[in-house]
Amino acid sequence: MPTLRQSVERARDAGSLPADGGDSVRQLLRRFTPGSGSVRALLPKMSQPQRLPWAVILCRFKGEQSDPATDRFYREMFTPGTGGMVEYWRDASLGAIDIAGSRVFEVELDLERKNAGVGAGHGRSKSVDAAIAAVQRDGGDPVTGFHSQIAVLHHNWSRDDVPPGLDWQDPQWGKYWIDGSADGRGKVCLTPPHNGNITAHEMGHGFGMNHDVGADFTTHYADPCCIMSQNQPFTHPTWNRAFGPALCLPHLEQQGWMYKRRLYYDAGDWMTHADGITLPLAPISRPGARANLGIKLAYAKGNDRWDYYIEYVIPADWNRGVPGAPYVFIRRIAQADVGPTPAYLGFIQIERTTELVEPSGNVRFRAELTSLPGPILRVSAAKL
Repeated sequence: MPTLRQSVERARDAGSLPADGGDSVRQLLRRFTPGSGSVRALLPKMSQPQRLPWAVILCRFKGEQSDPATDRFYREMFTPGTGGMVEYWRDASLGAIDIAGSRVFEVELDLERKNAGVGAGHGRSKSVDAAIAAVQRDGGDPVTGFHSQIAVLHHNWSRDDVPPGLDWQDPQWGKYWIDGSADGRGKVCLTPPHNGNITAHEMGHGFGMNHDVGADFTTHYADPCCIMSQNQPFTHPTWNRAFGPALCLPHLEQQGWMYKRRLYYDAGDWMTHADGITLPLAPISRPGARANLGIKLAYAKGNDRWDYYIEYVIPADWNRGVPGAPYVFIRRIAQADVGPTPAYLGFIQIERTTELVEPSGNVRFRAELTSLPGPILRVSAAKL
């Protein structure tokens, strides 16, 4: 279920709340008449997130024992109210989706571990299919009503004598690698290490997102603050495992999850002014701030056309593992080898630097602190 502030922003996007004001709990209860005086009853009346539950299948190979600690972790992580995946996707999507209703199954596969390596022709898709088949064989249904499936395996290798430090690229031992990742159909196979960072990243693929790339439009996992690069997680205090960070602004817009009224868009007029454009900007995680939560600037010169995305990140919430924050991050959408995907261009580290000329040399971005609550920056962009 979205938070109250997320629901307010969704209601404003839908036109059921005025752009400003009218958001005290008393005013909201009067406007939406939820039937009781509780905030819990109010939220569903204000916004209806898309329900996208997952089937999480805890697998043990034929004849083997389960891993109680890992199984417990997934059961807890997908339980609402634990601060795990349900809350992560609520916040990462800004309240647009809800994975509550996800269900955890536990099965024995009709597959021996020795036959699970890629050299035996058993890739990630076959692992997920085997997990689904095992649940169905036991009388369960991990397909109907679920967005997709996650198969959780407890081993990286199909045999125990693989030397440490190797992976699937090793020419001798790689054939014994048990393949884990998203499979291109929206389904996910997870192998160790098991944590929230990897789980959310692979679920991101299941929602249709690609890896972030660098300014060369080639290097994957290049963004310093986005789950689709898996960089800068923090240690979750409940499970002592890696979680975060959140999603970057371009992914949010691609998914249709960004608050529409809080993303400032300039179609190119800013380029006609010698001084460019200057705007107030607050972190996406602070929707109560009286400022933009993201800036999108269209750029056009000759045959070059793209949009710049400007985001302000503070070391809090799901981004609290980002060292050296606060930052202003500059990105654009690129056509990389994985398709249209966010490209990270660079950053301004607030209080240490004040400007960035992005790698193509076309635009200078500036940022400065203000005394406005929020926190709110003043951000400028001028073409060179």
